[in-house]
Amino acid sequence: VMGPVAVIIDEADAMLGDRTMEGDSGTSGRVFGQVAAQMGDTNYRGKIIWFLLTSRPDLLPIDLKRQGRCEEHIPLFYPQSSEEIMEMFVVMGRKSGVNIDPEEVPEIAGKMKMSGADIEGVVNRAYRKSLLEDAADVTAEHLKGVLDNFVSAMNTDEQLLQILAAVLECTD
Repeated sequence: VMGPVAVIIDEADAMLGDRTMEGDSGTSGRVFGQVAAQMGDTNYRGKIIWFLLTSRPDLLPIDLKRQGRCEEHIPLFYPQSSEEIMEMFVVMGRKSGVNIDPEEVPEIAGKMKMSGADIEGVVNRAYRKSLLEDAADVTAEHLKGVLDNFVSAMNTDEQLLQILAAVLECTD
């Protein structure tokens, strides 16, 4: 017997839609209904674990967010402290196959808000820069050079609204 099984749906607000989707002869509504029924089937409790990932939990239909389907709503926030930012650089480096020495991460806490995707982009640009210079590793100078020219694509008002939506939606 296999189990438990994890089902991860990224961008769940866009991927799942809702019961009122139109324009496809009702197919989206039926798929939504089947997913919702599967999520709520108590025969699978503890056997199927659903992860719905979204930056817009306010757009998920209420019947998917109810207890018995998605019981725990966990907000994930941008790294804030120097330690969190340093750890995110190291982890994003590892993800990209780049060894980032924690001591080489410049101090940026409080200077700019960066998402994990922002940090991953900086790490990858610094890595390309190190390759162009035939450097053995990504150094603080590579990271600082990229950070000095980095402009986040995030709109701070939109970012704040997403954070507030995450706080309002969390269950604990």
